[in-house]
Amino acid sequence: MANCGQCCLRLASGAIILLVACLIGILVSLGSTEAAWQLGSVEEVWNDLAGLDLSAYFVALLIGILTTLPALFCNRGHSEKEAPLEPDSTGKANPGVEVPKAPAPPAPAPKPKPKPKPLSPRSQAKELVGSRMSPEQAQKAAEKILSLRSYVERTDPINLDEMWAFFDMPAPTSSRSMDPSDPIMQTLKGKLNRQRLLFHPDKNGHPEAEKTFKFLEVCHQKLMRAYTRQGESVHQRTRREEEELKKEQERRQKQEEERRAQMALIEKEEEERVRRAERQQQRLEAMLQAKQSAFEAKCNNSQILPRTCSNELPVTGIFANTCVLSKSLVGRQEDAEEPTAAIGRLKVCLQRARDLPVPEYFLSGFNFAEVRVGEQSFQSPKVAGENPVWDCSFSYDVHRVDTVLKVSIFREGWFQDNFLGKLEIPFLDIEEWSGHPIGRLLEPEDDVGDSCMLLELCASFEWF
Repeated sequence: MANCGQCCLRLASGAIILLVACLIGILVSLGSTEAAWQLGSVEEVWNDLAGLDLSAYFVALLIGILTTLPALFCNRGHSEKEAPLEPDSTGKANPGVEVPKAPAPPAPAPKPKPKPKPLSPRSQAKELVGSRMSPEQAQKAAEKILSLRSYVERTDPINLDEMWAFFDMPAPTSSRSMDPSDPIMQTLKGKLNRQRLLFHPDKNGHPEAEKTFKFLEVCHQKLMRAYTRQGESVHQRTRREEEELKKEQERRQKQEEERRAQMALIEKEEEERVRRAERQQQRLEAMLQAKQSAFEAKCNNSQILPRTCSNELPVTGIFANTCVLSKSLVGRQEDAEEPTAAIGRLKVCLQRARDLPVPEYFLSGFNFAEVRVGEQSFQSPKVAGENPVWDCSFSYDVHRVDTVLKVSIFREGWFQDNFLGKLEIPFLDIEEWSGHPIGRLLEPEDDVGDSCMLLELCASFEWF
């Protein structure tokens, strides 16, 4: 593409130079005087050109061709190399002209590397351990190597009490005649196994790891030989067996004393239970006798009085002489008014309910109880949950017509309360369990399902 553009440029410049040369030749043949340019009209000029000598025209044409040939076939590369074109002021290179590249700037001198910070001995040891273990294990192994380095390089013997610290264990205060299956010796063996995992050459790359582990193995062997019964004499074995027998006897004696104390406690609780049952039986018998006495006295006071004229009611008719109704036949006036009078007071402490059904979606889950004696009714506070705890007390006036205590459990709903179950306790049962907790099962609204709801309360009578 660059060579084609150069050729086209050369042809265009040659044509322009040829045209200019022709014009110059024509002007030369015509003459350069002013009279040749001051003609009357175009026709006169044309006539002058027609009568012009053609030899002069061809001479001018030859001069023009000779002047254009060097421009067409001359190689302009030499001049361009000698005098390279300056780029435009806009910074764009001239088309078809190769602009020489600027020399590359010299590379900057490399900065001196900062000196690495000195590492602590612990960090150096951790790096030497390598990355085959977890960071916690590597840290522990490095600390153990640094702490044992002074002992590994020692030549004088080491105290046995100091060797226990190598395995992170306190020196035992007991005698050195321990059994190999003793918990202390088993713990020592486990500590050695953990150290073996820390200093194994496949995981620990520290150059002192193997030496440190061999040192720990030697210490372990010395401790096992010194604290086990491998080298005890007959006298030592006899004394040890006597001490063990004595300790076993003391242990058995202590167990026997504990067993006796436990049996005595059980017997005491059983006697207390029997004594409590006897007192309860005596109390019930006394209550029964009191009720019988009160009933007999009541029957004696309500006997039929003799017929008197003042108490007779007027009867008219044919039976007036034989049928006379007396007030003594229906009893006294006080007995007629007694059903409306209170004969005692009932105190009820409603404690809790258990195992109520799970609330449905449109129910709030708040439960309350309604306790009723005759026409008297009280309502407990509303408590949420399947095992509500109320701990509320009520008092009722007991009349002669009242014979039962009724308890109904409801669950609060959005539109109406949902009935869960009811319970009826006769006054005879309440009198028998007066002052003691009573637990009864609630009767659900329908017997479908295996629900087992329990109600706990405490009630007591106070008779006037």
